[in-house]
Amino acid sequence: MDTESQELMPEEETAVETHEEWALRKRRERMQVTRYQAKAALLDAGLLDQCEAVVAGSDDPQLKIAWQEAGFIRRSAFVDYVGAQLNMTPEQLDQLFIAAAKIK
Repeated sequence: MDTESQELMPEEETAVETHEEWALRKRRERMQVTRYQAKAALLDAGLLDQCEAVVAGSDDPQLKIAWQEAGFIRRSAFVDYVGAQLNMTPEQLDQLFIAAAKIK
C-alpha cells in the first residue's frame, strides 16, 4: 500500500494492536464477577458508599438497574462510567476485579 492510500484511511483502520494490548483486552474481557463479589470487594476497598452515591446521583435509569440487578463485567460501559466518576485508572479497576474474583 502506498503512502497516499494510507493517508486516506481513517486512523482506527490503520492502528495495529500490539500483542500486549491484545492480551490485556482479552484478560479484561474474561473479568466477570457476581454482584456479591463486586460489592464485597468495593466494601473492602472502602469504595462501596462512593459507588452507591454515584449510582443514586445518576439520571440514567439503566445505570440504576445495572447496579441493582446485573453481574459486573469489567469491559462494560457501567463499570467504566462508575470507575471514571471515582477517578479510578483502568489498572485500579482490574485490581478490584481480581480481588472480587477471590471472594467466595
